[in-house]
Amino acid sequence: MTENENQISLTRVAPITSGCAKNQIQFSCGVAWLLLATALPLVAAPAIDPIPAATVPAGKSLIVPITASSTNGRPLTFTITSSTDAIAAVPHTNNPFWKLSVVQAAAANAPGAFSTPFRGGTVTVTNLGDLTFMLFPEYAPHAVSVFQGLSASGFYNSNTIFHRVIAGFMNQGGDPLTNGTGGLVFTYDDEFNPQAIFSGNGQLALANSGPDTDGSQFFVTVAPYRGGDFVYTIFGQLLRGFNVLSNINNTATDTNSRPLAEVIITQAGFVPDTSDTVLTLVATNRAGVVGTIKVIADDGAAGRATNTFTATTVTDTNSNSQPFLYGNTVTNLVAPVNVTLTNFINAVELDGYPLYWFPEFADQTSYDAGTNSSYNISNSVLQTLTYDVTNAQGQIQLMMKPATNYVGPVSIYVIVSSSSQWNLYQEYDLSLPPYDQQEYTFVFGDTPIMAQPASLAPQTSAPFTNLLLATFTNGVAGSAVTNSSAAINWGDDSITAGIITTNLAGLKEVLGSHAYTNSGDYPVYITIQSALGVTATVSNTLTVAPMLQAIRAGTNNVIVWPAWAFAYQLQCSTNLADPNWLAVTNVSALTGFQNAVSSPVPATKAFFRLKK
Repeated sequence: MTENENQISLTRVAPITSGCAKNQIQFSCGVAWLLLATALPLVAAPAIDPIPAATVPAGKSLIVPITASSTNGRPLTFTITSSTDAIAAVPHTNNPFWKLSVVQAAAANAPGAFSTPFRGGTVTVTNLGDLTFMLFPEYAPHAVSVFQGLSASGFYNSNTIFHRVIAGFMNQGGDPLTNGTGGLVFTYDDEFNPQAIFSGNGQLALANSGPDTDGSQFFVTVAPYRGGDFVYTIFGQLLRGFNVLSNINNTATDTNSRPLAEVIITQAGFVPDTSDTVLTLVATNRAGVVGTIKVIADDGAAGRATNTFTATTVTDTNSNSQPFLYGNTVTNLVAPVNVTLTNFINAVELDGYPLYWFPEFADQTSYDAGTNSSYNISNSVLQTLTYDVTNAQGQIQLMMKPATNYVGPVSIYVIVSSSSQWNLYQEYDLSLPPYDQQEYTFVFGDTPIMAQPASLAPQTSAPFTNLLLATFTNGVAGSAVTNSSAAINWGDDSITAGIITTNLAGLKEVLGSHAYTNSGDYPVYITIQSALGVTATVSNTLTVAPMLQAIRAGTNNVIVWPAWAFAYQLQCSTNLADPNWLAVTNVSALTGFQNAVSSPVPATKAFFRLKK
């Protein structure tokens, strides 16, 4: 490098406080660059890609991806209307987006071949491309939060593959063991919503090994899969990368449906997407209704685009008669001795079949303690956007009556089926008819735990100790800390025990120690349990703040930061102590898994930071 060339150095000048990261950019020859606010160009109007005509199963729904482009880089706002009340158009707004980058193992002399890290070594691959999904926290909030944490931690990056590919059906991946048997250190429950069924294409769902065994594995459909309705949790929809999805699905496989050449996920992460959206069409239970769906994209600067497509309801011949527990908040879980706990639990089967209930005690102790319990059955009604679904015997009133003076837990499985003989199939170990189940634990002779999450300041990637995560009380003054325990799920596939102390106000505190390897927003779940089995879980988000980097690109300096932190505002100042930093309004571009802003204007010195 000659004396006249600019060498950029990025110096961290202050620790992260209150969600800010500050960085200084200085050139060795005394020249620096300052990002200046520039007006967004007012050029061509946005454009919405063609939307094919849609057929919606009568009484059901269809998830429809909408892609568009904004020539001036402005974010698009969508307005969606239907010409008929019999087909409701439900937009999904402010949803997160998840992107996977995918490569495939190849010979060293293959066109475009390159080397990439994989499971501690390297492998020669060719690029397949990216898959970008919209995720649905309104349908599956827990699943979305789990994938947020796993993605932030790098769980999938160059460590997982699409290990199972079935042509015309789906592509499955996300197993850390790469063979379909692996997962997380924890499992979590299914999440079903009446508007989320497998009637479309490119639907992202959780793989499982039975009810409520969800983990890190997922699959993406390449065609409707109605047998999976309310059996697998749908938590996203593919928006971009249908060609990549198809190429994976067409790859050669062995007799176990494993691709002969590994299909590797090199990176997974949350990214910004300001030009695409997803809508769900919810149809009446009458076939033959035709409606026009209008989609308007607005860039906020007088730029508008309109597109329309036809939606037609058709007779649903693919129902799997699958019931699911829905809309339940079982709150009466704890009572004094000799007090009966009563709860109402609802189930839905979208074709209106009668439902049948089969409560089962989870163990002998629960059976002995709860044998005086009883239940009543009544109808349930689900009000959809276009019609009402009534299920005869769709609601159970469960009355848990403990044995006299019994103290302790009673666990029960609440099972609902569309078959009146489900229990016989279970008794003779036959393939079970459609059903859903949920385990509930009721505790007698104890008091409820009331917990609150603590306010969490952003952390660095350095280890932290004794961080206050939650406070709680069991309503008993002076209760010993040894009467309770706490488990902390840190969101990065790790669980540790929490330390419980008592503060000056008499509240119990849960403290935790951990270290994250990557920046990101991590969902943290704190589960508190009494000695008798009363539990309370609170959730929080712990942020490991993003770092800014400066990259030389030709004659320009480019500021980059992780894509997941797109909601942060880039600010600049010529004085580090200045309380009034300027917002940088240059349009950031998504480059891989980074937000990037170019800075072509010279100045003497510039400081940059991210502020949320």
